[in-house]
Amino acid sequence: MKNPFEIFGLTPEMVGRLSERDLFAVLKAMYRALQKTVHPDVARRRSRMTRDDERAVELNLAFEAVNLDKDPQAFRRHRKGFVARRPSTAYLRSQTLERALIAQAAREERLAQAYLGRLVADCGWTGSEPYRPMAALPLRDIRLGLLDVAINQNLKTASWTLGSNYKEMNFDSGGRLSVRGVGRSRFRRAAYIHLLGTVPAAEIELLPLLERPPARFFKSPALGAGGDSGLSLSVLNRISQDRFKSHVLVNLKPEVTERSYLFSINRPEFEETGCLTLEGLVVKIEGRAAEPARPA
Repeated sequence: MKNPFEIFGLTPEMVGRLSERDLFAVLKAMYRALQKTVHPDVARRRSRMTRDDERAVELNLAFEAVNLDKDPQAFRRHRKGFVARRPSTAYLRSQTLERALIAQAAREERLAQAYLGRLVADCGWTGSEPYRPMAALPLRDIRLGLLDVAINQNLKTASWTLGSNYKEMNFDSGGRLSVRGVGRSRFRRAAYIHLLGTVPAAEIELLPLLERPPARFFKSPALGAGGDSGLSLSVLNRISQDRFKSHVLVNLKPEVTERSYLFSINRPEFEETGCLTLEGLVVKIEGRAAEPARPA
């Protein structure tokens, strides 16, 4: 059954805020205004007499139930019950806080998207442009030793030779990058890699964020051409843009330090999957120490 105040279209907040006399004055004004809209003469002109008659009866009964002059106790009883529907102060504050958090999250998402968009734009790629050396970090005359995180995770229980998940990245005096991949004996130019920065290993739980492929087999380069052992991959050295924005970007530093994860945009991988690349965990730095990038 509807509360009389509800029939008049009032809210629990308004009913609780006004004094008894002010509230009753509002009720009387609303009662008179609403009765005019359902008056029999008006109803006949609008060809909806039955419905308006029912509405007129409902208004009369509701007003009689909360007529302060005739029955103050009934007025107060209905008012108390209706005001009790009003959300508590703690609930209202929680709703306000929730809306503020949603708005803040939306702002942070827009900011992260803009920042990531700028990082991608800094690669300078166009559809027809050939690969060229690119690096957001000012690395010169330096060699990095990295552990391949995916290989280490996927095959950490296998009987590999020592260092079989180890690779190196070399930067010459001109900043050109060459990579000696896992199980490789030579460095090869890698002009399609755009380094983004690092995140200290202690600041991120990385493995849950990495992409997971369908079940397939992977052979370790360290096993040699004749190796026939295979293990199912559980993670890949790549991370989606959404996860990168949410978990990595906020901690990304424009420098290279040991015990930090190095991230990049690998152009072929990025164009195919839209994912960013985890180059590995930096465990060794040889040569002149890398300096943080300075703003232009």
